[in-house]
Amino acid sequence: MKSHKVMQEIIIQKVSVHIAEIKSPHLLETVRIYIENNKQHFQDRSWTCNVKTSLGITKNILYDVEEFKYLREEIEKIVRLHLYEHFKKSKPFAILDSWINILQENGYQEPHTHGDCVSGVLYLSEENSDIEFLVFTNYNVDDIRQSLTPKKGQILLFDGKTYHRVIESKKERISLAFNMKVF
Repeated sequence: MKSHKVMQEIIIQKVSVHIAEIKSPHLLETVRIYIENNKQHFQDRSWTCNVKTSLGITKNILYDVEEFKYLREEIEKIVRLHLYEHFKKSKPFAILDSWINILQENGYQEPHTHGDCVSGVLYLSEENSDIEFLVFTNYNVDDIRQSLTPKKGQILLFDGKTYHRVIESKKERISLAFNMKVF
């Protein structure tokens, strides 16, 4: 008797989010101290949301702030491991830009993408509102949504073309976002 497949699977779109963790409290404390000393220079951004950002100070905070050298090296180590696991070989990459976002109580960020890159977010606050990833289809009814509640010290890596948004926060939410090009 011949065996027949009952159903064939066709994957149309796969959205992956990879989670890693910075375990050194010292590295996270370095960022907290920097924010405390420079918060007054952060600018309000109107990306149809209410967020203060370090983008007015520098475009690539991981490279431009000397105190972040060891944090940058730790993030790069995590990215190298992720890329090796994904491609089964070493791949060169560059962090193109990086910035800190501070959302106050009731802060949020609308659905957006970061373009043709790999995006990452390091969470710096104790309690974070959800980040929601969205896959848009032709019909809103069929949109796929997946929310994650990140913990302090976690890094999320995902395709920069993936729509995502920040759900309204109950408390201050601080993160360090970055975009990378993989070669």
